[in-house]
Amino acid sequence: MSAPSSVSAPLLSYHTQHAPTGAFASFTLGLEGQGGGFGQSLAGPATQSVFVGSRPAPQAQWRLLPFLDATRKSEQAAFLGEGAAASALSAGHVVLTGSDYQRRLGWASDRWTADGLEFCLHTPWHRTKEPRAMSGPAQKFAFAPVVCATLAYDNRAGATEAELIFGLGNAGQPLFYQDDRAGRWAGFSAGGMFGFATARSRLVSARQGFDVLAENRLKDSRGLHAIASEAALIFRVPAGQRREFPLVLGFYQAGEISLGLACSYYYTTLFKDLGSVLRHGLEQHSRYVALAAQRDAELAASRLAPAQAWLLAQATHSYFGSTQLLRRGREPVWVVNEGEYRMMNTFDLTVDHLFFELEWHPWAVRNTLDLFADRYAYRDRLHDPQGRRAAGGIAFTHDMGVCSQFSPPGYSSYECRDLHGCFSHMTAEQLLNWICCATTYAEHTSDAGWLKRRRALLVDCADSLLRRDNPRATQRDGLVKWDSDRCGPHGSEITTYDSLDVSLGQTRNNLYIAVKTLAAWLLLARAFRALRDPTRARQADRAADRLADTLGQKFNRTDGYFPAVFEAGNQSRILPAVEGLVFPLFLGFADEVQARYPQLFADLATHLTGALRAGVCLDAQSGAWKISSTSQNTWFSKIAIAQHVVRRLFPETLKGAARAADEVHAGMQQRLPIARFAFVDQVHSATGADLGSRYYPRGVTASLWLRE
Repeated sequence: MSAPSSVSAPLLSYHTQHAPTGAFASFTLGLEGQGGGFGQSLAGPATQSVFVGSRPAPQAQWRLLPFLDATRKSEQAAFLGEGAAASALSAGHVVLTGSDYQRRLGWASDRWTADGLEFCLHTPWHRTKEPRAMSGPAQKFAFAPVVCATLAYDNRAGATEAELIFGLGNAGQPLFYQDDRAGRWAGFSAGGMFGFATARSRLVSARQGFDVLAENRLKDSRGLHAIASEAALIFRVPAGQRREFPLVLGFYQAGEISLGLACSYYYTTLFKDLGSVLRHGLEQHSRYVALAAQRDAELAASRLAPAQAWLLAQATHSYFGSTQLLRRGREPVWVVNEGEYRMMNTFDLTVDHLFFELEWHPWAVRNTLDLFADRYAYRDRLHDPQGRRAAGGIAFTHDMGVCSQFSPPGYSSYECRDLHGCFSHMTAEQLLNWICCATTYAEHTSDAGWLKRRRALLVDCADSLLRRDNPRATQRDGLVKWDSDRCGPHGSEITTYDSLDVSLGQTRNNLYIAVKTLAAWLLLARAFRALRDPTRARQADRAADRLADTLGQKFNRTDGYFPAVFEAGNQSRILPAVEGLVFPLFLGFADEVQARYPQLFADLATHLTGALRAGVCLDAQSGAWKISSTSQNTWFSKIAIAQHVVRRLFPETLKGAARAADEVHAGMQQRLPIARFAFVDQVHSATGADLGSRYYPRGVTASLWLRE
């Protein structure tokens, strides 16, 4: 039985990130005419020219995949003065277009084929334990900063020797030829920071010049020109043969790379330099390729529709591009950077990455929660819209810093005072996120020891959540209504949906926050029962019941919907009304919740039926899902959660147009302008315009679909 094929995308020209686990580095490729290549800690793709192609004979034209930077020019002119006109680039090549090649994006691979040429990038991952609990070889295999590639050509029908090329145009910085003394591999590197290599062979040679596609007249003793910024490996394929060559693309950044907390990359404990990374990648090349094929086969064998599978594959590639495994002393520090914004462990992304991470590296969830608890927790005071003030409680910051600069303890890089929208504080949201992540982690992994160690913090979280409803117990109805004084006297709290309108932007009396709070109380009740604390469990259960009763009173039975905000006559309808239910659904007790609150679930079903109509939460022009009826800024990562909850718990609310939307969502990601930045989360629901959150990791929420 043949292996399942990779997922095919209907469009071919889009960037995809190809990244190792934990290196915060990416070899980005795929958008025609835009280059790409090696990037370390970037907010978007690199813009190097990447040379990948073949020619049927040594003097024939190169046929290149369309990865050349459109602004590519020879740097020879800078050295020639009056002779600059002699530095024109060779015309001895043809750049292929979408009609000339095929592309297949897999969960852990990206493959291009054209006229006997096959080029594939492999970025596998597998289930890992906490790094210190792994053997040295296991750590090296899991966390090596390498991307493997294969370059192949079928010349069995050819009468002459064919040639292949893989190379890089790194404008402004020459690459340097590098090999090992044992003669096992050779390649090029840029200052020891990144590079590529292949196994040494009589069929492989190196080339470097101002125009790597032309025969170089400028050669040093090695046949290279070291000051030139274009470098490549040339592979010969004898007539009548098919040959496949291994390639390894590596990254390396030595020393301390962060401020605030002095950290280095974890892989620097495993590899001494870029050369050792490249050598390891070649030695383990076949294992990496096989593991990537295994991940691809799992996705291809799933019951996801092609558009869904492509969306998950593209999002997963971008998730790994934002991951960063650091070392502080002997302690590992896990960071997921927030795409183009590069904020570190943004908590409202951590809570959404939770489901993927619990499947593949649950230790990373615990690691992040511990750092939030030990360094990024704080205690506040509260105020309400009438100006009354009261003691608050424990809460957590929005993030841990930005661009490898850890924020001071108890503070984020994002949150500011005296604001009502973007950049205000997300105190209640992050409190809910710690509760939901901690309890879901402990139950899913059966980590009773960790839960016991964090019992006091869970108690503090429960008390803090109660007070944000109302400091007076007799006046509580379950809704978050008091703001943190961290917002200042003229500010108010916001949610993760910071760039949306009031329907999702404000915390106070918010439907999305209310259902998430309900989930938090249900999770706390289970956690306290596991901790044999029946008094606290009953308190949490009573809080959940009180909130469910309040939600029932807020339902507009005349028009059949929950308003997004329970104040100021708000009439917006939102799909994140059901987002909080993802936690009991993930842990397998959603049926119990439905049996406990049948009227709430019936009301939510009515709400969704009305929302999932064209012109409400389905865009009337494109058919895309919208998270709010009053905003066309829609976030795929959140849509993916809503789709999962709706398909599992409210399938009767789905009509044909709602079911067909995945094709629309995939098409938007595959077209410009979004296609330039790999996975983009914020999209204009009608036009597919890029609204932000580029190069983003959060779309990995689509991994929930594999549980359906």
